[in-house]
Amino acid sequence: MGHVDLPRLKAGNVGCMALGVVTNPLRRRSGPDAIIRDLVQLRAEIAKRPDALAFTGSADALRAARAARKIGCFGALEGAHGLDARLDDLPMLREAGLCAVGLAHFSANAACRPMVGWGADNGAPLTPYGRDLVDTLQHLGMLVDLAHVGRAAALEACAQARRPMVISHTACSAVWPSPRGVDDALVRAVAGTGGVVGVIFVSPFIGPGGIAQVVRHLEHLRRTVGVAHVALGSDWEGFALYPRELDGPDRLPFLTQALLDRGWLHEDILAVLGGNFLRVFEDAVG
Repeated sequence: MGHVDLPRLKAGNVGCMALGVVTNPLRRRSGPDAIIRDLVQLRAEIAKRPDALAFTGSADALRAARAARKIGCFGALEGAHGLDARLDDLPMLREAGLCAVGLAHFSANAACRPMVGWGADNGAPLTPYGRDLVDTLQHLGMLVDLAHVGRAAALEACAQARRPMVISHTACSAVWPSPRGVDDALVRAVAGTGGVVGVIFVSPFIGPGGIAQVVRHLEHLRRTVGVAHVALGSDWEGFALYPRELDGPDRLPFLTQALLDRGWLHEDILAVLGGNFLRVFEDAVG
């Protein structure tokens, strides 16, 4: 009933997965412990298929996994509420395999407000803890993800950036207005950090049209900030509705063909399919 499994990943030639670590915002005191448990379990599951999967914490490790025809995987926290407003646990979490932190998910936390969900407020800035968190994540070599983050806080994080920022899975409000979309000013701010914006595949957020609509969002980003800042952010396994033509990684060749049909250059397609993210991962994580 899911979207991702090894046969479909191989059919789509997938080389890297960010594995979302999600904690319960109503049980915040157990957050860091829950993150560690999830990372331990992720490593154990990946270790069951050493022929196909590798837990990777750097760009070089991702390249090595790809050269060995394995899928590189890393942990990405969805929402800073899982940190219990602490910074001291971050080195331990980084060592355990957490490479990226989303500052918000669907609930307000000590760092910021989300764009939609409990306590949503697109005008709320980062808190003092949120600013310290952004600095600490960059210092430790952990990717800062602004998906789900309220607009004002996301812009502030970009202004504070010393390394590339990402919006891992979102849509362009200029193409289709939705609660999970971002405007061109925020897109430009992320690009200004050297980062990328990943286009989500969730139908209610991108609008009707299937693959053609995904291409519209990709092309809008290309026109607005250049192809170097465009990426994919499928959000598969996200308990959402996806276009039938993009409901699993085995369908990615259809997206490649759609871009070719629109006249995209081969090198630009390769950049969007993974090259841009790998550059950002190397700059932000190492």
